[in-house]
Amino acid sequence: MASVIKINIKNFKSHKQYNLEISKDYQHVIIYGGNGVGKTNLIESLSFFSNSKGLRGDTLDKLLPEQETNIIDTNVQAKILSNSNQFNFSFKIIKDQESLKKTFFLEEKKISLPKIKEILSFIWLSPYMDKIMYEGQSIKRDFIDKLISQNEKNFNLSVSSYKKNIAERLQILKNTKDEKWLDIIEKRLAENIYEIFLMRRNYATKINKIISDKLKNFREINIKYNNDLFDDLNEKKIKIEIFFEKLKSNRELDEITKRTNFGINKDKIFFFDKIKNRNTDACSTGEQKSSLLTIILANCWKLKIEKKDFILLIDEATSHIDDQNFVRLVAEIEKFGTQIWYTGTSKNLFQAIENKGFFIHLE
Repeated sequence: MASVIKINIKNFKSHKQYNLEISKDYQHVIIYGGNGVGKTNLIESLSFFSNSKGLRGDTLDKLLPEQETNIIDTNVQAKILSNSNQFNFSFKIIKDQESLKKTFFLEEKKISLPKIKEILSFIWLSPYMDKIMYEGQSIKRDFIDKLISQNEKNFNLSVSSYKKNIAERLQILKNTKDEKWLDIIEKRLAENIYEIFLMRRNYATKINKIISDKLKNFREINIKYNNDLFDDLNEKKIKIEIFFEKLKSNRELDEITKRTNFGINKDKIFFFDKIKNRNTDACSTGEQKSSLLTIILANCWKLKIEKKDFILLIDEATSHIDDQNFVRLVAEIEKFGTQIWYTGTSKNLFQAIENKGFFIHLE
């Protein structure tokens, strides 16, 4: 079972100094207390080991001690068990010239975030994510892309290559307009776009099957992609050529607008509620929260099936599900065989795990 067994926090938001040790035998870790005591800040410190902006999407200056943003001495250390091995991860926020910089370490040696995610991931569900279900395409696409990045190493590589080629192409359009070099870059970009489109659809197919097979007690939804330029991604060479010609025909427009008008953001994504027979945008708030929970659980199942370690963080757990269904949720996530962290305002909210949880009271 993947688990955090020790955490030391220094100068992270409301926590000037916080130290905690947890027995590896506890699957459920519950943090409870009144509003504003730092419950979410505690699990947020862990989320940064899987995402550069954490569960709230905060910039680095927001992580510094509250009321004392002139202090640049933030350090979070976590001792984690994963695949029967022990890892000492940490990150520090330092001032590099005039900007802030976050650096990750494993056993006091620098390590990249993608390398940490090869060892384990932190998956979370929080009230900050509710807007995913009712806001525009961009936030939905980014949400699923982040989940894919936890599952597929090649996805991160393709996205990095795509961004690099986008930047280089715009520089050529701005400066030399070298057509031969533009052809080379655009062919690379077309291949990047194809790979990303394909991985998105493969991920959606797997998640939809998991929802259908394993999550029958939860809201049944489907993730669907649509693109105006094609119906499917069969005949790879032909599709790459179509993407190349689209990029080529957009050169003048892209030069004027100083942006790439055709790319991976042209994918449209929909979360389809099979019970209501409509997209979740048109569903009630409660139905949208249930749909979001289904996607997170399906992603956890995919990681488990592929034997990839993860730890689940659920912020304000009972805001996503009522008391009766919380018992069902606990029964489901216990199947993952990994540690789960919860936050809530009262210990009474967690009666379903009262006798098997490690409770932390923050005041």
